[in-house]
Amino acid sequence: MKRLAGRIAIVTGGAGGVGSAITALFVSEGAKVAIFDSKDTAPDALAALGEAAVRYYKVDITDEGVISAAISNIAAEWGVPDVLINAAAIAGSGKPTHEATVADFDAVFSVNVKGTFLCTKHVIAGLLAVGQPGSIVNISSTYGVIGNADIPLYHGTKAAVRLLSKCDAVTYAGNGIRSNSVVLGSTRTEMTQRAMEESAEGAAYVRKLIDAHPMKRQADPIEIARVALFLASDESSFVTGADIAADGGYTAQ
Repeated sequence: MKRLAGRIAIVTGGAGGVGSAITALFVSEGAKVAIFDSKDTAPDALAALGEAAVRYYKVDITDEGVISAAISNIAAEWGVPDVLINAAAIAGSGKPTHEATVADFDAVFSVNVKGTFLCTKHVIAGLLAVGQPGSIVNISSTYGVIGNADIPLYHGTKAAVRLLSKCDAVTYAGNGIRSNSVVLGSTRTEMTQRAMEESAEGAAYVRKLIDAHPMKRQADPIEIARVALFLASDESSFVTGADIAADGGYTAQ
């Protein structure tokens, strides 16, 4: 049997590199997937999976009303979502704390933390209303575990996501709702490409990231998707409140 047969999943940032890989893998494992993303349309490869398996919602995940309406629509058409992958994130400003503005802070915390909170809030509320178990998977980062001088506000958001995961794990364990985070290392995504292009170091920036990983390479998005699949499925039925490192050994150092 497919590992997600009968499951209804929401993937935020589902049109991005990691989100797209998760969406495609989940569909192949039997899930119906609703993508929440800020892009106008779904990538062709995901649209080709068909509306019976994938629905695309252009959603501002910082807007609670929009999120609530989208989740209600999914519940009416497919049923209550029982898997949520919070993958949407932005890198935000790279300014040090004394130079960063309130606008810089609000921009990255609104998407990475508030957006994760709001989507989790409404998915869990739906599950509690019908007494159904579920799985929340938050995509965190090695930058939520260690400190660095490059993008401090982003570090703060990913640390917040990890701790929200743990708090929700404890709060809802008795309801059969599990919450875990995936700690990403450097991964081949649009965000990494943009960081390279915006860095004064250029390609050397990515080379430095790769060299910091004991495995001496970046992750392919499908490698992250497989971890998300494990956490979303019953294979991880006794796993909650965990940080699963998919970082090529980065945080083991």
